Amino acid sequence: MNKRDYLLHQLEDKINSFRDDSNKHKILYRNLRYSVFILTAFSTLLAGLALKFPEYTTSINVLIVLVSTSIGVVTSIEGIRKPAELWIHERTTYYALMDLKREVEFKLDDNSPIEMIEKYFFKMQEILGASGEKWTRHIARVQQPHNAETDTPSP
Repeated sequence: MNKRDYLLHQLEDKINSFRDDSNKHKILYRNLRYSVFILTAFSTLLAGLALKFPEYTTSINVLIVLVSTSIGVVTSIEGIRKPAELWIHERTTYYALMDLKREVEFKLDDNSPIEMIEKYFFKMQEILGASGEKWTRHIARVQQPHNAETDTPSP
């Protein structure tokens, strides 16, 4: 396998990985959001039923507590896993890699000099490195307590 083919293979591999991961996080995000919407609607319906059927108020109130607890659990899972943020982050990297692949396919052929191929390989590395750094900075920012007066992370 020559360097151009290796570069295209690596790009394809990373593109597929970021596409698949972003799709998983999109589905997770939507499922968690839909769960919260449905549970909230169900809780509201139960509250209305408690008013309509006062003889069942105790049973309905227990259900309301269980549904409300479920909403809290689903919301907490979403807050910990951060699927929406991951989805956007991975999709952004995916599109950057797709753009690079198009450029490589357009500009490079089997007769391209090694230096030119290496230039595109290093561009791919920069995209992947920047992606990792951006996510690491984001996680570090979220995990550090903020100073309310300056809105900056506390040391």
